[in-house]
Amino acid sequence: MITIYTLSYNEEYHIQYMIDFYRKRFPDCQIILYDNYSDDDTVKIAKNNGVEVILFDSNNTLNDLKHIEIKNNCWKNASTDWVLTCDMDELLDITQDQLKEEESRGVSIIKSEGYNMVNLEGDTTLETIKYGERSDRYDKAYLFNKKLITEINYEVGCHESKPIGTIKYSDTAYKAYHYRFISIELSMKRYNYYSKRLSKENIKNAWGLHYLKTEQELLDEFNILRQRAIKLL
Repeated sequence: MITIYTLSYNEEYHIQYMIDFYRKRFPDCQIILYDNYSDDDTVKIAKNNGVEVILFDSNNTLNDLKHIEIKNNCWKNASTDWVLTCDMDELLDITQDQLKEEESRGVSIIKSEGYNMVNLEGDTTLETIKYGERSDRYDKAYLFNKKLITEINYEVGCHESKPIGTIKYSDTAYKAYHYRFISIELSMKRYNYYSKRLSKENIKNAWGLHYLKTEQELLDEFNILRQRAIKLL
């Protein structure tokens, strides 16, 4: 029914939950992982779950230009009409039956409603994270029909896109969960290694500079999000 494309670098914490999430909703989906030479168990977990892995090189840097190039083109040879592009920590909550219904209405792009998810339970199991704050920054065009959309034209971060083709958005906006804060310790670890990998292009264009936040800035953001979060799951 759909092909799912995702990018990764050291995502061993997220990957199993991401795979299980989408296969529960689309049992026959194909998942293709573009991996930036992770040095943890990301690739091993992917292959153990029947995920196709394609390696891409960026000179050991976080390069958003490379990410955009992949996301704007990786889906063009998909064998399915419907394709979904996402980061490992972004999960679009739509089922196979719901997508078939949208397709019957002539929809070509699924509208999304984004939320920043936050851990309120104290444990770091993704399944226990039920709360989040509304964030229109994550109202992305994750899922679209390549038979009708010839170019998606994502901008950096894929927060904006300029699709070309027969454009019809779904009336329903499906929830998209962005797992922003699992724990302050995991967030600090993630921000620390991404900050060291920022490419010259990223720094020049001020892309991904949120990874330079201090531990106190992250902690303040984490606490504010915890106060504002509402139950979603």
